[in-house]
Amino acid sequence: MNLFELVCLSASVALLGGYYLWLTIEVRRNPQRTVIGYSAIKRRDWVRSVMTDRRDILAVQTLRNWTMASSFLATTAILIASGALHFLTAIPDQPQLLHQLNFLGSVHPTLLTAKLFAIVATLLVAFFNFAVAIRYYNHISIEINVPQPQSGVGDIAVVQRMMDRGGRHYTLGMRFFYLAVPLALWLFGAMWLLLGSAVLCVALYAMDHLG
Repeated sequence: MNLFELVCLSASVALLGGYYLWLTIEVRRNPQRTVIGYSAIKRRDWVRSVMTDRRDILAVQTLRNWTMASSFLATTAILIASGALHFLTAIPDQPQLLHQLNFLGSVHPTLLTAKLFAIVATLLVAFFNFAVAIRYYNHISIEINVPQPQSGVGDIAVVQRMMDRGGRHYTLGMRFFYLAVPLALWLFGAMWLLLGSAVLCVALYAMDHLG
């Protein structure tokens, strides 16, 4: 890895890490302004409404949609990771296209292997988070339909916490999915990694804020 590659990689890590640090602080200080914070509040309200008003059909349909979305994304993540592993093992030489778009970056074969492993690891983490989200949604689909006693506030709070965890893992899965994009661009050179990271931060800011 040459100096240019190291500088671009460090700048990309600092850019993405700084954005997520700032977003974490923003969610805690002003959750209503962010999609993550606002969605967390509304999820808790939704659980309370469903369990109090006994809207069972709405609960089943909503949880089914969340489970289907998580299942689709988990399947996509593991398929792309498998494809990257196949590319790593089946192609001994670096494709010439990667060299043609790599300006000033390193073309060492070991670095290409590290890039592919980074992509695979990112997608496997995304798969794990989506799978955990499905696990929580499956538990909630039973517990949210249990009739509540007179002192059922504690049960509602438990289901709310499970919904928060499921939503958090779903969000993490999507974040690692997004992270795979600049890592894939890194295959073509460090400059594309930095450019992809910058564009991703701009896109995430637009998606993470309500106004």
